[in-house]
Amino acid sequence: MTKRLAEDTTSTHSKKKHAKNSQDTNITEPTSNNYDSIKRIKTHLTSRLSERSTPTRLVGVQKEYDSLYQLLQQTVSKGESNSCLMIGNRGTGKTTMVRLALDELAKKYPKGFATVRLNGLTETTDRVALSEIARQLLAAQEKPHQQLCTFTTFAESFEYTLSLLKQGDKTRLPIVFILEEFDLLAQHPKQTLLYNLFDATQSAQNPMAVVGVTCRIDTMNLLEKRVRSRFSHRQIYMFPPATFGDFVDIARDALTVPPGVVDDDTFVTQFNQAATDMFQDSSITTLLRRIFDITKDLRMFFKICFEPVAQLCEESPYLQASQFIESSLEQRTDLKTEMLKGISLLELVLIVSMKKLMERDIQAFNFQMIYDEYKDFMTQTQVRGMGFGMKLYKRPVALKAFESLQSFELVCPVDQIGKCPKEYRMAKLMLEHAQIIDAVLKYKDCPTNLIKWATNAG
Repeated sequence: MTKRLAEDTTSTHSKKKHAKNSQDTNITEPTSNNYDSIKRIKTHLTSRLSERSTPTRLVGVQKEYDSLYQLLQQTVSKGESNSCLMIGNRGTGKTTMVRLALDELAKKYPKGFATVRLNGLTETTDRVALSEIARQLLAAQEKPHQQLCTFTTFAESFEYTLSLLKQGDKTRLPIVFILEEFDLLAQHPKQTLLYNLFDATQSAQNPMAVVGVTCRIDTMNLLEKRVRSRFSHRQIYMFPPATFGDFVDIARDALTVPPGVVDDDTFVTQFNQAATDMFQDSSITTLLRRIFDITKDLRMFFKICFEPVAQLCEESPYLQASQFIESSLEQRTDLKTEMLKGISLLELVLIVSMKKLMERDIQAFNFQMIYDEYKDFMTQTQVRGMGFGMKLYKRPVALKAFESLQSFELVCPVDQIGKCPKEYRMAKLMLEHAQIIDAVLKYKDCPTNLIKWATNAG
């Protein structure tokens, strides 16, 4: 009887515990709306960072955008043919601006024009380019795909393309040609494709616009005289963000979710506020400043953003500054600094000795000079009673360590070897000061006196 009562009590307790666990599980389980919102936000941000979608606004390039949009609008709305060339470094927004202008025109004039996109990387010959033009024009006119097989020769593609471009009138469907990597297309023999495109813009028959996109500032010099004479010579120059504030604004906009992406407006507001607050963090400011000072290429920051965006989940639904710092450190790992993690302490001391010589404007040195610097450091350390964990190695041992650095090509000779003894052969260090300091700080169990000596702290 007592045993049965104990079993009933245990069973009841087990049922209550199971019910409690089920209740706790229901409380912590995320709602489907929150899960869907995070999933849509991740999809949107990934599309934006990979440049599959365009930004919601332009920062610092409104004047250039207005010039491009006006040129294309004149072609689409009034049938005026024209051409222009967009020139700028990679990552300055040339292709993005073209896509924004075409999207705006597509909203204003639905089915009012056809777009043909060519790329110098894929259309390596004029024949391939003409076949691609014919294919895209057939698709724009909604012709049966079976007609694609009829264009088997260069002559047929060329004849069909010219018939579309030259045998029309201003009532025909306007065509906008976007020529990516324009400088590569200009390197085709005889430049037949560019000649016929620019000649068609001068014929005043079929309305068309030709927009070339290139990163080479000397592209005009690549054009033949007959091609250059038919070009309008309108050029739009693109530059990186002029100020650090514009750079930060563009980066912040890339991680901001616009209205309409997610149905839950409250969650979107909280997400955007968290992203805005994150950009106030000093570590993020330092990260952006580093990229701005080195390249001003926003795509470097976009690469860093992929990992934090991929880590968004129900438990961590907002972007955090620490995730960006970790991603940045992983992506900008210096190979030489990583190599220095595996060297011996003596080799590290010799590198710091070479750094000290370089600080005195001695760019070339031999082993004897390095060993004397190392010996002076150890003497001063022992006099101060701070030589714990370090000892002065004999000259042959230090020479072996120096030769090991030469085998890693961290130290390279500056002149021919000749018959000079190896202790007196001039060499130079292939490391920057920042790399040396970074290696010393990251070295496992590095003596304090060596850290102070390398960083000039004592």
